[in-house]
Amino acid sequence: MPTIVEALWLRLQVILKAFAERLAAADPTLIRDIGCTANDAFLLRGYLALRRSADGDEVSITVDVRNDGEQLALESDACTDDGGIVAAGPSAVIALAGCQSRAEAAIDDWLREFDRFLIENERAVVLAVSKSA
Repeated sequence: MPTIVEALWLRLQVILKAFAERLAAADPTLIRDIGCTANDAFLLRGYLALRRSADGDEVSITVDVRNDGEQLALESDACTDDGGIVAAGPSAVIALAGCQSRAEAAIDDWLREFDRFLIENERAVVLAVSKSA
């Protein structure tokens, strides 16, 4: 059985892939990379990186997940590789203590909000990618 973070990543990949495919439909030359990493600071850092060329500047959609043992903190943004924010995404703090179904429902709510964020900021992301070298 996957952990709550593994389940979040599986669902997040679907959303990022759908967003990347919408952008690629408008510009088939767009280079897209979806992946995740983890380290001491982040349980999960999921991303969709977008570039116009293999060695070009990147615009990324990022999702960071932290856990202090009692709660998950989720943060997201659309940003440039020099640290500029294209659009600030939704964030949430989800309590892990108590009912697991309550935590899962909160994650469901956040994923819907994140998907809406991508839809509402698609034009800004496309513009940022078009400006990248």
